[in-house]
Parts: sequence; structure tokens; C-alpha cells
Amino acid sequence: MKRKIFVAVGSKNPAKVSAVESAFKKFFKEVKVRGAAVGSGVAAQPMTLRETVQGAVNRAKSAWEQASGKCDYSVGIEAGLFEVPCSKSGYMDAAAIAIFDGRQVHLGLTPAFEYPLRVTQKILREGKEVSDVFAELWGEDLRDEKGGVGRLTKGRVPRRLLHEMGLIMALAPIVNKKYYR
Repeated sequence: MKRKIFVAVGSKNPAKVSAVESAFKKFFKEVKVRGAAVGSGVAAQPMTLRETVQGAVNRAKSAWEQASGKCDYSVGIEAGLFEVPCSKSGYMDAAAIAIFDGRQVHLGLTPAFEYPLRVTQKILREGKEVSDVFAELWGEDLRDEKGGVGRLTKGRVPRRLLHEMGLIMALAPIVNKKYYR
């Protein structure tokens, strides 16, 4: 699949936009990517997989609308916590990726990871966002290139790479149509 495509992203976050460009360039020769500020339509800190996926779908469809359908694909990325048995805190974080082609939504998930128990407890108890808890406890802004995952993996998996993995999973049905008919 080597042709020029335009991808609208439901975020202006540089790590997310960069991840979209990198993932799509693995399958398409020329890619133009543009981010747009759109809402997720879900809580600022999603607390279920269902809510996280819905936020990603909402962002992808809003990005499509903002581009007036003049894009080949639109992408929504939404991170959230959800319950995971046997985890230390009972919860893990992953991002849902939704790619919309004007007709169908194609989904992928990033690898999941666990925040320190102290962070998860504060989120559950006080209803705060992960980024606010990190800022409060350690004075760090998670909205940068590293993100929480980059800090917790000592820089081995920056936010962009985490999102890129989920994007590649969401692209699988698009680039392998013979298997998904």
C-alpha cells in the first residue's frame, strides 16, 4: 500500500501526532498528518476499557468531521485505566486507538502498564487525572514526550512508541484486507 494519504488526528499532542505519522509511514509511502483539538466526550480520566475505547472513537470521528471528510483516515487516541485481575493496584493503563475511514472504525490497544499503587489509589479516592497526581506527588508533567510510561520504563518506552504500537495493531485490518473481509 504505497500512496499518499492524509490522516487527521484528534489531538494536538506532539507525541500522539508523531506516533500517527510514524505508524502510517510503515505502510504508506507518503503521509500527511494534521492534529486538531477535539474533545473525547468521556471523563477526563476514563476508568473502564469501554469508556477508554469510546473516547478514542469519539476523537477519531470528531477529527474526521473537522477535516470535513477530506482525509483518508482519522485517528483518536485515548488513554485510560481499567480493572485487571492480579495486578498490584487492581488497575492498569492502556490507550485505545481508533482509526476511522469514513465507514468503519478499526481498533487497536497499546500494551498496558501499571502505575504505582499510590498513584492509582489517589485517582480512585480523589477522582483526579493521572497527570495531576504525578504533578502533585513528584512535580512532573506527564503531557510531554516521555509521558508516564516513559518515566516508569526509565525512558525505554516513550509515549510516542507506546502509541505507535497500538496504531500498528489498529492498522492491521486496513493493510491486510484479505484476512478481514
